Amino acid sequence: MPAVSLRIDWPAVQAAAAWRLAVPRTPLRGRVGERLGSGVGNSLEFQDYRPYVPGDDLRYVDWTAYARSEVLSVRLYHEEVAPRIDLILDTSRSMAVTEGKLQAYGAIVGLLAFACTATDADARMVTAAASAPEPLHRPMDVERVLACEADRSALELPHLPLRKASVRVVISDFLFPHDADLLVRRLARDGAALALIQMTLRDEAEPDVEGARRLIDVEGHGQLDVVIDASAVQEYRARFGRLRRGLSQAARRTGATFSYLVAGSPLRDMARHLATTGVLEPL
Repeated sequence: MPAVSLRIDWPAVQAAAAWRLAVPRTPLRGRVGERLGSGVGNSLEFQDYRPYVPGDDLRYVDWTAYARSEVLSVRLYHEEVAPRIDLILDTSRSMAVTEGKLQAYGAIVGLLAFACTATDADARMVTAAASAPEPLHRPMDVERVLACEADRSALELPHLPLRKASVRVVISDFLFPHDADLLVRRLARDGAALALIQMTLRDEAEPDVEGARRLIDVEGHGQLDVVIDASAVQEYRARFGRLRRGLSQAARRTGATFSYLVAGSPLRDMARHLATTGVLEPL
């Protein structure tokens, strides 16, 4: 199968890009990064007090001190260093098994690219274990790496170039042999936060009865003649359900988030779903 490069419909993606990545609100020397800055910001590391002036955020007023002294004062916090984001993309051929899946994948990756760059974070795109990650300075940078031609997903490999204390966002169909607990633990190791996003075609989750068919593995692992009858469909749907539940449960045990998206759904609906699962937040 030849390499499949993707041209994203950026006007449509930008119209839905009212979100930024939900980065944990914790000190960077803890979960999200390695150190605190020397300035004043809004991390959780207390620094000092100063007198209240009109326009200050009332969330930072020390009301306990006011009750004692009747003097309004504001808590100051150390400035956080910009978080690191590793956006991990599946560029295997299974993400381009149909034109519709490829276009949906491009749209959601474009949306995530907008969300990452809206955080002013140090963001990178990870697509393979061997090649160096690509910087993500602007959303359109993702088009450089979305050539879905790999024989298998980088997620199948034992090591990925992930940074310590990075916020990790993974998008894949996860349709490859794996142990969910081992995979999720490996992706979460030494990270600040992990979001797993599974996106498949509806037909990949809920195939119809089709009779005799020859199935060809688009990633070059052979072909298989099968009879897709009601019994086979029922068994397949049950296995797919176990796959999805396994990822969801492994994510929950690890403190990660899990989202499932159906390719072809309206992009705004997919964005809202990612907001409900804690991946995105409004700008």
